[in-house]
Amino acid sequence: MAEFVDCTSVKISYDVMGRVTVSYTIVSDEAEMKAYTNVEFGGQTFTGYVVSIMLNQIPNTAWYENYVTLIATTG
Repeated sequence: MAEFVDCTSVKISYDVMGRVTVSYTIVSDEAEMKAYTNVEFGGQTFTGYVVSIMLNQIPNTAWYENYVTLIATTG
């Protein structure tokens, strides 16, 4: 099993209430839903709940993309 987070896919946005929306893509060689509820980007840790996940196969490969969105807080 091989997997990694595609760093170019990371998007972080904050709202006025202090909630954080974190979107990222996990690339994997397994066709199963994957999501992390505890992630660290740029030295900041985000902990939250998955609100969206979508699995797609990358065309003409044996690899899959998991598009994940979390609603989180910073720690």
